[in-house]
Amino acid sequence: MSSPSIPVHQLPAHGHEPTRIERIQRSSTAVQNDVHRHDFHELFFFSKGSGEHMIDLEMLKINGPCMHLVGPGQVHQLDRSADMEGAVVMFASGAQLGHGHSARSVLFGHARRPMGVELSPERLEEVFGLVGQMERELARAEGPVADIVEGFLAILLIKCAHWSKDRAAVPDGNEQDPVRRFVDLMERSFLQDRTVQYYADELSVSADHLNELVKRRLGRTASGVIQDRLLLEARRLLLHADLSIKEVGYALNMKDPAYFSRWFHRAAGTAPAAFREEVREKYKH
Repeated sequence: MSSPSIPVHQLPAHGHEPTRIERIQRSSTAVQNDVHRHDFHELFFFSKGSGEHMIDLEMLKINGPCMHLVGPGQVHQLDRSADMEGAVVMFASGAQLGHGHSARSVLFGHARRPMGVELSPERLEEVFGLVGQMERELARAEGPVADIVEGFLAILLIKCAHWSKDRAAVPDGNEQDPVRRFVDLMERSFLQDRTVQYYADELSVSADHLNELVKRRLGRTASGVIQDRLLLEARRLLLHADLSIKEVGYALNMKDPAYFSRWFHRAAGTAPAAFREEVREKYKH
């Protein structure tokens, strides 16, 4: 999902491998990145320095070795000190991860809210050992580069998932798991299709059964999950997008401005204009 006023970054081109690595290096001055989002996954590993990382509507402080996760579609902005060092591991949704698929679900099942994980020096050393292996393979001109890199990536994801302290309410790693399939399908289709029946039909289950499965796993009905996702997108656009309230409603496929305002007030507890004023003041947007 993209907005015409929030830039969407795509995976930097480098052969055909669906994995990229960039080093965060010291600079002469502090660095502030522009607000943007991606169509790929990102693992940020910060080893030195400090800063602030806004992911969606939450500000995460960077102090000491840590990992931050940014999933496809999330809006973020990184402000970092001149002495920051680290690495960013980027990979496409189509990366073949083997057993790493389950770990990706554990980590990026949180993609509708920010997530940060503190890392001990020992774990940070493990991370950069794997990152170095991936970099060496990506530098090769021939051989099964993608297979080997994605193997190391899978190991990295499995370790990061193990280190994560918060694994609650995430879809199962099984690609055929109906809750995972529902979440993946909803992420692609929530702007056009918002009825539980649509997703139930796509998954060949009844709407009642889908609601039961989703509520048991995620603590919300399927309808509630869809509405939460829509509200998150509305909040993202109200904070970051250079759009009028009416245009935000249009971007969410709510063509009646009055309906959008009523819906947002009911869902968020405040009017969209009041929310925008409050959140932009908070982040000095």
